[in-house]
Amino acid sequence: MRFSLFVPTALVMVAWAPSLVAQVPQLLNYQGRVKVSGADFSGTGQFKFALVSGAGSTTYWSNDGTSSNGGQPAAAVALTVSGGLYSVLLGDATLPNMTALTPGVFSNSEVRLRVWFSDNVNGWQQLAPDQRVAAVGYALMADEVKDGAVTAAKLAEGAVTSSKLAAGAVTSTALASNAVIESLAAAGQGTVPSGAALVSVQPNAPGLLAAGYFSVGSLNSADSWTSITGGTARDRAASVWTGSEMLIWGDGSSGWRYNPTTNVWKAMSVVGQPAGRENPLAVWTGTEMIVWGGRNVSPAPPISSGGRYHPGTDTWTTMSLDGAPEGRFNSTAVWTGSEMLIWGGNNGTTVLGDGARYNPTIGTGGKWTAFTAATPPPARQLHTAVWTGTEMIIHGGQNPALGTYGDCYIFNPSGAGLWTLGAVATGSRSAHTAVWTGRAMLVFGGANLGAALPVAGGLVYTRSSNSWAAMSTAGIPTARTQHGAVWTGNEMIVWGGTSSAASFVYDATGGRYDPANNSWTALTNIGAPAARVNPNMVWSGSEMIIWGGSNGTGFDAGGRYRPGQTFYIYQRP
Repeated sequence: MRFSLFVPTALVMVAWAPSLVAQVPQLLNYQGRVKVSGADFSGTGQFKFALVSGAGSTTYWSNDGTSSNGGQPAAAVALTVSGGLYSVLLGDATLPNMTALTPGVFSNSEVRLRVWFSDNVNGWQQLAPDQRVAAVGYALMADEVKDGAVTAAKLAEGAVTSSKLAAGAVTSTALASNAVIESLAAAGQGTVPSGAALVSVQPNAPGLLAAGYFSVGSLNSADSWTSITGGTARDRAASVWTGSEMLIWGDGSSGWRYNPTTNVWKAMSVVGQPAGRENPLAVWTGTEMIVWGGRNVSPAPPISSGGRYHPGTDTWTTMSLDGAPEGRFNSTAVWTGSEMLIWGGNNGTTVLGDGARYNPTIGTGGKWTAFTAATPPPARQLHTAVWTGTEMIIHGGQNPALGTYGDCYIFNPSGAGLWTLGAVATGSRSAHTAVWTGRAMLVFGGANLGAALPVAGGLVYTRSSNSWAAMSTAGIPTARTQHGAVWTGNEMIVWGGTSSAASFVYDATGGRYDPANNSWTALTNIGAPAARVNPNMVWSGSEMIIWGGSNGTGFDAGGRYRPGQTFYIYQRP
């Protein structure tokens, strides 16, 4: 299969003349033409873009910010191609997987656009040649500005920042009398007299040190819980974090949106929502929540349908059933940046060893593609899956016919998609939790098939070395299963679950694991939510939000957990 690229209009920089007052968008208009096997391509194509040096060995910018040394970005931009023709505004951050153009890109002597294309069938190919970026005539005029042309009225609000002023450019004689004091007073602040102290979250705050302050100590704020109540009770729902809201759907007549900033609950639209179910899978794409699978509450056959919820418009889009895998529960799903990968689970009578890929950008209802790679993992359910940025790693799980697993398998979706057997952990577990740190998978808790007590301890799987290591046991939470876990950016927090796989002794405790120091810190129990299994848990960027779950009865309440923080004290003589 051969792809070819033709660029009739090449690249046009959005330019300006000096007389313009409005701020100019930092965008690059690109129009191109692509052929597949000599024929103009039509449909939804997947594109990746990078602005590189003339030699192609240095990346100045890429559509998702992941390219380096001229390499291919991780995430793609979906574009409509008609008769081989397409166009895009590079740097238009309103497009999924498109980042704003990096300031200073065009200060380099030569900049070229590198493009990769996939027709969603034949994999990725870098198109050639790289396109050179050139300015249009009026852009060149920006190199000269007449004296007095830039007046105060032509400066955008906030345009002149401290970083744009030369050292010593603003002197005391240039400031109105008492200007600084009056500005501080208007903001409800005051001058800092000699001997007074300031507090910062930075252990070596460069601004304060440069201003003559020195560190005199630190103080620690305690971790804390804030209770929340709302929505309707449920114990087998799915949840995602959008960046501003927690979305919860399943095991109820409608879904819920919770905004922790305003502490407001809002019901999702039920128009066009999927059929009711419990234990659905859910992923967040950056603009939509995709839910799929699960099983009916009564009776309990698995479901092979789903839906996509867009919180911006409070609307549902039906997912295509063409090529969808058979219904299942106790399975896993991850979002790759362009596809949802589903694997394993139980169809009600059999544990499954297959999976499928769902691309929501192809057609109205999206497109399903079955996993076809040879040597897949043995069939299993109640396993975990994480996405590393390029691969899906599944670990553990169980099959009543074969027992509980301690292995891990790695799936690379690029090209035809391949499975690789990873290192086998010491011990096996299912119904556990796993999070990805950026370099390692952290595994905690779980149970062995038929055992009354959960598995104690946790494990760290480092992908680069394909090796397992045991977590420290000092201060580690008690053994548990059916708990929850989130990754904060530097710690894994686990909470809830049951300390008995047979009699359900519910737990309301938890712990924070720091992989950098291989250490555990217990969560405060003061104000913690009631003990439960299967809690919905997300990390908001500053808090862990817990809601729902069950202690035999579903909850419509939960809590927000804020980890303790260290503050550093600075003083100036």
